[in-house]
Amino acid sequence: MNVAENLRKHYSLEGKVVLITGAGGGICSEMARAVAGAGAEVALCDLNLDAVRAVLPTMQGAGHTAHRVDLRRVSEIEACVDEVLAAHGRIDGLVNGAGVSKRLGLLDVDEALYDAIMDVNLKAAFFMGQQVVRKAMRGRGGKIVNIASYNSTRICGGSSVYGCAKSGILGLTRSMAVEWGGFGIQANAIAPGFIETPLCRELKEDQARLSCIEDMTCCRRMAQPEELMGMTILLLSDASSYMTGQVYNVDGGALAGGTPWYFPTAYGAKQHAETE
Repeated sequence: MNVAENLRKHYSLEGKVVLITGAGGGICSEMARAVAGAGAEVALCDLNLDAVRAVLPTMQGAGHTAHRVDLRRVSEIEACVDEVLAAHGRIDGLVNGAGVSKRLGLLDVDEALYDAIMDVNLKAAFFMGQQVVRKAMRGRGGKIVNIASYNSTRICGGSSVYGCAKSGILGLTRSMAVEWGGFGIQANAIAPGFIETPLCRELKEDQARLSCIEDMTCCRRMAQPEELMGMTILLLSDASSYMTGQVYNVDGGALAGGTPWYFPTAYGAKQHAETE
């Protein structure tokens, strides 16, 4: 078996159907394109139907579908899963990628905002996973990828509700892995760091915040959405058949540490020498 054949055997998504929520957004639209490029049929699900319809022409392959769903309502989640099954006949992979946030101090958050953020980021992943497993994966196995966050582990100020929800994603992922492993289902989470998407636009546009991100990230930059795609395909493919209940941090080394101050070295990149 040559290299190309070996990679195809382990990493190809040919013949698989993958449902992606939040597929009209920056990260998940890129995931839809990557998963399609690996051979899967993709069901793109989002509240904004026009947004996911606009993604369809940018994807390789055929058979992809767009679906509107309000993830705050369990009845709509159930209907969405039924609609995807009617269109594709099966669901082999689920990416719970939908997310919303608003940066406010903990004392400034009211009940409506709390519910809105928790519903989309955590409640939706819980019930979408439940419905997909009940209706599609329980008898045949499958892959679940939940999108967590850097804020699942280290909280940035103003991200209290978002951080709570994304921390909950880690517990939810472990519960899915434990309870559904006997069905041949593997559940994992990807925790992105700072990614150049509309959700992080205000961080990039604020030079002080951007400098802080650069200082605390080993790669010294924000990531592009496509830099999450390798991990996404791995966790949806047969190559991850013994990987479950884990969180994979794709954060440019932000959790490892950073270089917020100058240190003397004769080698490597300059570290703030001009300001010392």
